[in-house]
Amino acid sequence: MKPGCSVRQWAGVATLAALLAASGSLHARGQLQTRQTGVDMPAGARAGRLVLANSGDAPVAAQVRVYVWTQENGEDRLEPADDLMVSPAIVEIPAAGEQLVRVVRPDASAPERERAYRVVVDELPSDTDRADNAVAVRMRFLIPAFIRAADPAPTDLQCRIAIGTLVCDNRGGRAAQLGATDLLDAAGNSLQVSPGLLGYVLAGSSRSWPLPAQGLTTLGAPRTLEVLLNGQSARIALRAEH
Repeated sequence: MKPGCSVRQWAGVATLAALLAASGSLHARGQLQTRQTGVDMPAGARAGRLVLANSGDAPVAAQVRVYVWTQENGEDRLEPADDLMVSPAIVEIPAAGEQLVRVVRPDASAPERERAYRVVVDELPSDTDRADNAVAVRMRFLIPAFIRAADPAPTDLQCRIAIGTLVCDNRGGRAAQLGATDLLDAAGNSLQVSPGLLGYVLAGSSRSWPLPAQGLTTLGAPRTLEVLLNGQSARIALRAEH
């Protein structure tokens, strides 16, 4: 992954990789998986953990890297991290096996504000891939990791519709995870924005998502965002567009 690249650029690759993995193969091969959806480190913690697994019938190798995760101009941005490391950074997982990867902080002092990272796990080419002399699409996982502040302000999410885009600002001290999301107008009509995970709004940051234009034309003026916020159902009154 190139420094400063957008997370969106990798979404299509990850989706295609998952589809190809599900379709099977004529050769024995590993199937890289993760045992968790995130790494959460309390203030003052020196290390976290990530468990990788192989559900296939051949060994699988992977590279693990950490990137600082910020949000600029409504999009996710990643830069190589130097204050959070992983060990080991290269792993080989046997068939039906697991591998523990430690996520380590050289400086374990409590941060003044929550820090966000992405742990990027890339499947490496196997001997079978090389022998086939063919292009192989491999798995990639982008796993959120947080170092929490000692006494963070709670999530404070405020959202609005701006030129066909959902814009959410998080003025709190903890990241907001947006799950299944719908827009509702005054009559109770709804427009589905996402059936599952929509994304995150990091602490003190802003994130935006394009909305389906056709759906907006059939919906009255949106008044409310109905969302699974940090795992809990919530209704957020939309702010007026400025």
